[in-house]
Amino acid sequence: MNVLAFDTSFQACSVAVSFSRPGEEGGLHCEHALMDTGHAEALIPMIDRVMRAAGATFAALDRIIVTTGPGSFTGVRTAVAAGRALALATPAKVMGVSSLWAIGVGAVKRLPDGRAPGDAVLVAMDARKGMVYAQVIGADASELTAPLLLDPAEAVTLAPTYRLSAVGTSAAQVCVAGKSAERPIAWLFDDVLLPDHHLPHAIHLMAAVHRQSGAGALQPFYLRPPDAKPQAGKSLPWSST
Repeated sequence: MNVLAFDTSFQACSVAVSFSRPGEEGGLHCEHALMDTGHAEALIPMIDRVMRAAGATFAALDRIIVTTGPGSFTGVRTAVAAGRALALATPAKVMGVSSLWAIGVGAVKRLPDGRAPGDAVLVAMDARKGMVYAQVIGADASELTAPLLLDPAEAVTLAPTYRLSAVGTSAAQVCVAGKSAERPIAWLFDDVLLPDHHLPHAIHLMAAVHRQSGAGALQPFYLRPPDAKPQAGKSLPWSST
């Protein structure tokens, strides 16, 4: 199956392509760049570079996988808009997946106890104002919870029968909350050794290729309203002349 996957939901822009021609062995090509802003400007050129490196054609794509959030409002909308456009221009079926699931899938592969059935990853990303975006991903990459907006104390109560390891920009906060609640939660990664462990990587989106859920029309997934709101009475008058 020929697959294009990409993410712009947090502080990175990431693209991966799995492509093969009839009679040839396929390959996986990717590009991943850290960035706080500029996702909209970076995404399409990055897709072009990775597609060229893979020798892929848009007409031969079977599936497009896109993260739909949660994340920054601009980042989420960038990926969703690009996914919608490419779905119209290619024969590929489009699929939207949780950005937290993408982080969790990458973390699951590095679980220290060999991905035992009772292990799970608690993805906790900073949502500001003392809240976190949280989702629990099982050792088999299943979604044990939906993505949720919670405070750290609430997050540590998720999936109570599982042994949790935390990953994400708010991993430290949920580990502290877990200690207070007498539920030990391991901090999965060292931020110095793996500085981008808390970001989705398009390679990990390939794990969704055979999923049935998430297929269809792409919709951005937000868990909170935007901080920036239009000011009443501040807009300029509109004229048709």
